[in-house]
Amino acid sequence: MAGRRNRDRSPSDRGFWTRLRLSARALHEFQSLPPFRLFVFALTAGLWLTLIVVRLWDLQIRQAPRLAEKAQQQQEDVIEISARRGRIYDRNGIELARSTPVDSIGIFPTKVGDPELAATLLAEVLRENPNSLRKKLKKKRFQWVRRLAEPGEAERIRELPLAGLHFEKESKRYYPKGTVAAHILGAVGVDHMGLAGLEQTFEAKLRGVSGQRSVQVDALQHRYASQVIQEPVPGYDLVLTIDQRIQVTAEKELGRAIEETQAEAGTVVVMDPVNGDILGMANWPTFDPNDREPSKTNLEHRKNYALSHMIEPGSTFKVVTVAAGLEEKVTTPEEMIDCERGGIYLLSRWIRDHKPFALLSVADVLARSSNVGTIKLGLRLSPERLHRYAHAFGFGQPTGLPLPGETAGLLRPWERWHPAAIGSVAIGQEVGVTALQMARGVSVIANGGSLVTPRIIESIVSPQGERKEPDVQEPSRVLNPDTSALMRALMERVVREGTGRRARTPGYRVAGKTGTAQKVDPETGRYSTKDYVASFVGFAPVNAPSIVVVIVLDSPVGMYYGGQVAAPVFPRVATEALRFRDVPPELPLEQEPVRPIPEEWWADFAIEEPAHDWPGSTQVEFPGILSDEDAVVVTVASLTDSASPRLGAVPLVSNLTMGGANATSPPEPQAVVEDTIEEAEPADIKPARLTVVDARLPDFRGETVDSVISQTSSLGLAVHLRGSGRVWRQWPPAGTPIQLGGTVTVDFRVGAKP
Repeated sequence: MAGRRNRDRSPSDRGFWTRLRLSARALHEFQSLPPFRLFVFALTAGLWLTLIVVRLWDLQIRQAPRLAEKAQQQQEDVIEISARRGRIYDRNGIELARSTPVDSIGIFPTKVGDPELAATLLAEVLRENPNSLRKKLKKKRFQWVRRLAEPGEAERIRELPLAGLHFEKESKRYYPKGTVAAHILGAVGVDHMGLAGLEQTFEAKLRGVSGQRSVQVDALQHRYASQVIQEPVPGYDLVLTIDQRIQVTAEKELGRAIEETQAEAGTVVVMDPVNGDILGMANWPTFDPNDREPSKTNLEHRKNYALSHMIEPGSTFKVVTVAAGLEEKVTTPEEMIDCERGGIYLLSRWIRDHKPFALLSVADVLARSSNVGTIKLGLRLSPERLHRYAHAFGFGQPTGLPLPGETAGLLRPWERWHPAAIGSVAIGQEVGVTALQMARGVSVIANGGSLVTPRIIESIVSPQGERKEPDVQEPSRVLNPDTSALMRALMERVVREGTGRRARTPGYRVAGKTGTAQKVDPETGRYSTKDYVASFVGFAPVNAPSIVVVIVLDSPVGMYYGGQVAAPVFPRVATEALRFRDVPPELPLEQEPVRPIPEEWWADFAIEEPAHDWPGSTQVEFPGILSDEDAVVVTVASLTDSASPRLGAVPLVSNLTMGGANATSPPEPQAVVEDTIEEAEPADIKPARLTVVDARLPDFRGETVDSVISQTSSLGLAVHLRGSGRVWRQWPPAGTPIQLGGTVTVDFRVGAKP
């Protein structure tokens, strides 16, 4: 029976029972092994188990952070999310700069099947260099292909049959007003970095804090999930002191002036003289900040002329000299200054006026822009005092406006001035200023005597809406209120009767000063005779100034005097600015037209010429003069106002030796030539030049102090005595033709021989 049952079992059952019997036999044999063999087996198994445990500890614990990071790198990409850049507003809440969401295009190189084809297609749409795209596609990590793409570009890229493309919304900077306030706002690059203007200065505030997005991919680099792991924080908003309406007006009128004068460059600055708010700052040339890929010329046009271009102020600086003289009480507005018939020596330099003025009041010295009169006032101030006032008016130092590229100007320490520098500085030479510094300096006179710090940021607004105003420096007192009131009256006279007549503004009383400065010729290092900088600085209304306006035109073609080309811009800007600031007219709107006046009346710059053969002479020139051989020298007791009526000529040039400041009127002129000239036929008249001079200066060498004082008094000269003993040196030298009211400097030394 048993054999039959075995035959009835299936092959699988028979195999099972066979294996069971073998296992039982092996167990029996193992139980019969000696104890040593059993120990070896146990030890080997234990060591193997220990190695497995150690390896697991190494992978799961010791190397866990590194392996997790490596896995994350393989399975996850992190993309930066740009924060919304802060907005910029004008003082009335008008948006001047904002950021709008646009697509930025990126790619995962490992997901691209054919890098060569992808580079070719992307280069065609984006107009990029294929080689640069190929380099990006050879990398392993995510790569940006085009940041801040145009809408058309993004749509065309979406249609391409390419794997691995990624589109991310980012903020693109946009300037809705185009070129308006371009030099103030600046611009940003494709990387959202500020490149100029306020965008550069306040980069940290405007930029905000970028966020991050995590993108998960599988083993085949297929994206299957993404999430924002850090939200971006928007940037701060800026509220400016700029009034967009005034800014547009300033830019429009500057452009008109540039077109009319063909000037190379120019600027208009509009400022509140009371608190220093910049209401408008226009520059030419200009640029469009929306241009993301500017040309070389465009980059050059980003220069802010108003605060980075240094010029000699010329006659506009005379307000500082006159104000310093009034404040130091060395003169009064009514004092009469002898302007020496329009010429004065500064050591070896001969500087003359544009017109041969004789006696002018201090008020007329400013109104007529007399160089001689202003130099005489400057000579009454020591170099230290004139330098102190120039610095107190804000020159030679940056204004502190938070815009890049500002220059401090040029105002050398007074200890480094050469002997004649005080005369040059007094009329705005050897000084370098910016248009912004000019606006700040004249604001001292307009606001009652205080130097204010210009500001262009009204407030900074946080992403949470908190508004904070920047710290403002306290104004410093420069002039007392009475002096500033006098200066306002004198500057009003400049506009009403002097060189600033074309700055008259219908409905308002205006004060101002014109300026025309000769540019330095870079080839010769001397003042140019053809390139000038025309300027005008003014404020209105006179009694309660609301605005200060500075106009500067660099190298105008044709007419170039400040009163001719810069002053007419003032009323066009001021009328609109005062209306926008709700300043009602104080005068009838219909104003008397400016009467035509000779062109030389507009002149307001220093004319420097080499010394003449007869220092101290008044020359009467006639047509046809070829040389000095025809000159006739006549010595008289005093200088006449004109040549003989029979000759019918007017002196062109006159001179003051060493800049006397005597304000007394010269006595009535004596006869120059007896009126015995017979009438002659025109053919018999020979061209000639008549030079009329005063008495000549004696030789004081070896004389005593009393003798010098006695002689100079009898000659009507002022004398400057230095040292003690007897005279050993004098200036001008003996024999120099002199004039009534001139000054002679005499040096004394013990032991000088008589």
